[in-house]
Amino acid sequence: MKEKLMKSASVFSKAIIQPAMFMAVTGIVLSICAILKLDFMPEFTKNIGNFVFNILSGGMIGQLSVIFSVGIATALAKPKYKTDAAILGIITFLIFLYANNSWLTVTNRLAEAGEFGLYGTGQGMIFGMQVVDMGVFLGIMLGCLVGVMVNKFGEIKLHKYLSPYEGTKSVYILLIFATIVLAIVTTYIWPLVNAVVESVVATTTTAGSIGFFFYGFLNRMLLPLGLHHFLWMPLFYTPLGGTAEIAGQVQNGAFNIWLAELGNASSITSMHPSIGYLANFGSISLPIGIAFALWKTARPENRKKVASILIPTVVTAFMAGVTEPLEFLFLFLSPILWLAHAIVYGLSLLITNLIGISIQFDTGINMIINSFAFPVSLGKQYWIPVVFVITALMEYFVFRYLIVKLNIPTLGREEMTDEVLDESTVDVVTSKVLPANSQVEVIVEGLGGKDNIVNIINCYTRLRVDIQDETKVNMNILKNQVKSSGIVDKGKHIQIVIGLGVETVREQIEEYLKS
Repeated sequence: MKEKLMKSASVFSKAIIQPAMFMAVTGIVLSICAILKLDFMPEFTKNIGNFVFNILSGGMIGQLSVIFSVGIATALAKPKYKTDAAILGIITFLIFLYANNSWLTVTNRLAEAGEFGLYGTGQGMIFGMQVVDMGVFLGIMLGCLVGVMVNKFGEIKLHKYLSPYEGTKSVYILLIFATIVLAIVTTYIWPLVNAVVESVVATTTTAGSIGFFFYGFLNRMLLPLGLHHFLWMPLFYTPLGGTAEIAGQVQNGAFNIWLAELGNASSITSMHPSIGYLANFGSISLPIGIAFALWKTARPENRKKVASILIPTVVTAFMAGVTEPLEFLFLFLSPILWLAHAIVYGLSLLITNLIGISIQFDTGINMIINSFAFPVSLGKQYWIPVVFVITALMEYFVFRYLIVKLNIPTLGREEMTDEVLDESTVDVVTSKVLPANSQVEVIVEGLGGKDNIVNIINCYTRLRVDIQDETKVNMNILKNQVKSSGIVDKGKHIQIVIGLGVETVREQIEEYLKS
């Protein structure tokens, strides 16, 4: 039972991250557009900023639900069903809207729009239809439904005269009726769910800055399991992260609220508290503190080699917001260090929230860009350098003290070779790295061969592989011959921390498996 639950959680985590990966790109583009729209900018740049901002705001941010429906359905589906799953993802979404609206109409339960439109009625407009307002949860639910149905019933065989309707076509028939029933049921169930969500939001918001500490702490503690998406995704894109009405439009989730504020910067008089979830020094100052501590505690003769490993990981974190290459250097080596890191991570969010920094940033790039989007009286940007130094020093002194006090064998504290720097659970290779095509062959061999690979997908930095038989996995090959920042061994679920080029590696492996 535990294995089944872990597998389900892992599969869902892998699927839900795919649509979210495009949100980071959208956020950067919208941030630039918001600066182009500022009052002191020339009229020409304002028009460009408005034009692009409105397109992305309506076309991407305003349609997150359908994007999640198609994205999750495609990600969950087995490779041979992915195209059909994408088609069924959008079809099922549309069927749900029409069925939901039709049932509300038949039962005379369509809400009346008030002074603020449908805000507060529990209903909203999607694709021009008034339906129960489920937000991004609707897309997640339907995406999961399609993915599961396609995988479970995609092999349906019919009589030869009915063969054109077998397989995924039969799944479509099943989905029609399942979706209609689901659309009807949600008109009765979702108002109750919505009430529970509102109570959770009320509890979270009344927790104040302590709530932000626990968010940061749990965010890091869940990282080794690859389940931290379950924490930040709802806060970023659903009412669990806050609700605000901006320029007559209701926005749910911290990230959506931030983007709406960007688009209306000239009329914003105060920043929404949910921005505290987005003001995160975790990939900016904390990696610098950790890297300095690891470098300082290394043997003097090893510091040059240690620096050659640490500098790229810090740059990756600062520029791209990807911290795993650095964190995996000590994650499995010392649970004490990881716990301390999670506490400091939470404290950094606590401090940021207490002093009121209200600018979204998780990389150095968007910190610089977004600092110009709002006046300092609203965003408190002048505190950023101060908190930057404080949090970096906190991480540095905590790590240095624990490493020395507990004699933790972190990078460079023991004799180093050119081939393998660390013989712990996470291995880092600096030389004798094979060419890209050989790397692919070695990864497949280490995973037990082609027939042992059930499914492979990637998130921001990791290859996430489901395997048939864990006894066929060769960890010595994966650790010592594959260029990676670490290996997470969870039985039948293997994660290989590749870094920013992980998507290319995944595509190369898929091509290799086909050949």
